[in-house]
Amino acid sequence: MPLLKKGILLPVKGVDFSIPATFVDDRVGFAVNMRYDKGELRKRPGKTVVGGQTPNGDQVLSFGKLEHSTGIKYLVRASKRAIQTLNPSTNVWSTISIVTFTGNDDDYFSFANVTESNLLISTNYKSAMYKWPGSGNQALLGGTPPKAKFLAYLSPYLLAAYTDDGVSVEPWRIAWSDTDAPEVWTGGNSGEALISDEASPIQNIAKLNEFVAVYKRDSLVLGRKVDPPDIFRFETIKSGIGLASSRGFADAIGQHYFMGQNDFYVWNGIRIESIGGPVREYVFSRIDRSKINRCFALHVQELTEIWFFLVISGNEFPTEVWKYNYNLGWWYQDSCDRITAGIKWESASWLVWDDAVGTWDAQQIAWDDATIISNWEEIQLGTYDGYSAKVDYTTVNDRGVAVSARFDSKDFVADSMEISERWLQVDVWAKGPGKLYVDYSTDFGSNWINIPYQSSQAYVSLDSVMTKYEWYFDIWAEHIRFRFRNAESSETFYLQNFYPYYVAREEVRTYRS
Repeated sequence: MPLLKKGILLPVKGVDFSIPATFVDDRVGFAVNMRYDKGELRKRPGKTVVGGQTPNGDQVLSFGKLEHSTGIKYLVRASKRAIQTLNPSTNVWSTISIVTFTGNDDDYFSFANVTESNLLISTNYKSAMYKWPGSGNQALLGGTPPKAKFLAYLSPYLLAAYTDDGVSVEPWRIAWSDTDAPEVWTGGNSGEALISDEASPIQNIAKLNEFVAVYKRDSLVLGRKVDPPDIFRFETIKSGIGLASSRGFADAIGQHYFMGQNDFYVWNGIRIESIGGPVREYVFSRIDRSKINRCFALHVQELTEIWFFLVISGNEFPTEVWKYNYNLGWWYQDSCDRITAGIKWESASWLVWDDAVGTWDAQQIAWDDATIISNWEEIQLGTYDGYSAKVDYTTVNDRGVAVSARFDSKDFVADSMEISERWLQVDVWAKGPGKLYVDYSTDFGSNWINIPYQSSQAYVSLDSVMTKYEWYFDIWAEHIRFRFRNAESSETFYLQNFYPYYVAREEVRTYRS
């Protein structure tokens, strides 16, 4: 009988754990550490260290940025004992805190950029609020601001939430400064409100268009500016849905994407919609609930993606990144090495010819790619061991360590799940530079068998141009899936499409009575 072909064309439509792999669309696959780019799947970019370690090697807890009205921008990072700022021309982190903070590994800092005053305000609830104007060291914020876990700036007011004013601790309280006066907390238009219609504590606050979004553990509240004497009026928009991790949300084009207790959502201030359907049960069944506050989210605008960094059971810090493309509604999965915080900020430098490492074919970007030019926002990530690393489009290694990337196909059946077929060949259109390993599984991915290439070696060394490669094997199976992988240092691979071939056998499986 003639060979029959299953034609599979990329792009891949993201992952889908909500239905069995034999029933998902042929273009749905399970990619880890892969990126869809210009009609091809490829290994994702790597990361390179920026500057030195934090004092004492403490984990990076938080990032903040100060943007002056003059357009000058500054990046800061916080560990549990110090706050530092980056000199982008020298890649040196300098300590600007005037005290040694006394928090622990879960006392995250919150930052607010008060643009009219050209100040970056910081708090970690354990200490008083501090201000920084972009030079010199921090100073205590003037007036009588409360200690607070969370800060937000909704012009012209600085807001603080989950506060301790020295008289009482209120997990439901929001306080705000006087108009255009972040160092005046009594009199004028300063004030406070209790958000206590349900008992869960405030998890964070953030600007949402012209409103302030108040995230509680079990509800969503919206704050509106109103005329004096109230200044702010707060309304519960939704009960039963809240924020699971205080940093588990990101602002993207006027909407917030956030991580609830058992699902992912998007909220525009009025309507809340679930977005986690294809991955919800798989992801939330594996999260370590005791460390859920170490999860966080980041908006990557150029990819139209929200990245959720998650702590999986058995780990101390995030080791998986679940990426949601809000233009397409698709999910992708990456791994990461205990990333603790992240931010987007404007890069002050760009790649030049002499800085490139390796051959032309080894570069992971085009020379006119917006991700490497000056004034582009780069992704800065904090690590468990006190370093900052940027997503670097010129490498495929994570801080010098090889990235393990793979794409798993769905389970293919020839004509019916009751019929075993003889699978003989898979053709792959791919390029490097790097090795490509191809495996198959006939037990839904529990076990994998390598398909040797034509010379009986475990892999093929890919050409630098898109080329068709043919793997031959001989297996009877009712269903089969394929894996394409590379875990080699400084190597990559691009996958364009693949075709499995089979010969039909007219034999229906007999079920035992």
